[in-house]
Amino acid sequence: MNTTTQFLKLIFKGRLEFGNPRTFEMVLRHWQNRLETYFKSDILFKAEDVFSEEDYSLTVPQQKIMHSEKAYRSTTALLEEIAQFAVAGNIWAWCIDDGSLLDTQNIEPDSDKVAVQEYRRGRTLIEEGGKELEATEALSRAIEKYERHALAYERRGYVNYKLKNFNDALRDFSKSIRFNPNNPDAYYGSGKIKMLKNEWDGAFLDFEKAVKSSLALQPLHWLARLKKGECLFHAKKYKEAAYELRLYLKRNFPEDDPNFPRRRRAAYLLGKALLALNDAPAALEAFDQTLSYPSGIELVPEADGLLQRAIAMHRIGKPEYAFDLQAAAKMGSTEAARLLEEWQAA
Repeated sequence: MNTTTQFLKLIFKGRLEFGNPRTFEMVLRHWQNRLETYFKSDILFKAEDVFSEEDYSLTVPQQKIMHSEKAYRSTTALLEEIAQFAVAGNIWAWCIDDGSLLDTQNIEPDSDKVAVQEYRRGRTLIEEGGKELEATEALSRAIEKYERHALAYERRGYVNYKLKNFNDALRDFSKSIRFNPNNPDAYYGSGKIKMLKNEWDGAFLDFEKAVKSSLALQPLHWLARLKKGECLFHAKKYKEAAYELRLYLKRNFPEDDPNFPRRRRAAYLLGKALLALNDAPAALEAFDQTLSYPSGIELVPEADGLLQRAIAMHRIGKPEYAFDLQAAAKMGSTEAARLLEEWQAA
């Protein structure tokens, strides 16, 4: 990392929970002792601004600070020490220099506390695949040991979502939000379930909160924006949907970003929104963009893209629509075959 003394953009957000007054008092003493004996004035937060005796927690609201790399390193080091007293939670930290991300840290407890170890084990099992029931059991044990474990509820919610236990998943996401209203992942999960129920307004509000509680440098921020656009489209708010989808498609996602394979769907929804707004030329551009992207997650079949592009071309009088309809019909689109026969007979 850069070792000069220029100021960098530092971003912090998160929450650590200590569970009881005895541990909380130990944490406060440790913080004060480390300030006096080692860190001195290099810590970016004052104890009175982040510690809460009411619920035995440390909360860093999402904020951007212009300061030195030394202050960033010192603050994250002290937070890492403090995290080992915690029973749940995490704090994210980012260091940015002139738009370039220099460092990212996810500071979380890794102690021998049962709630900590079972949460970490459950989270790992989720990633292994085929071990959803074991993951659920581990996350449930973490919750039994600490009933306010927002992250365990959120992770268990995603397991239930994968298992299609949608009501259980929604309850887990709701509990996670209740215990930590600043976790975008829980809002995102809740919104996805409401989409399955065609509750577009409720889902939109969840995705809006996911966007507001995340940062643009996080993939989840853009996943939530895409879902916002989709909800607006289904709610027939086409102008607002087009705005969100255009914003999404302007973003340059790297290939390892989960948004990268979803660009096809975003362009397809944008095209349909523009057709609904009677802007066929812009819709045609969007469907060209749709078909230029390879198929990916949340698949848009080639036949559907061809069909919609043909509709846009027909509206602006381009006879090439017939080629797309013919291709879509060969792929099995009965609607393309119907329109081809109808329009050529006209």
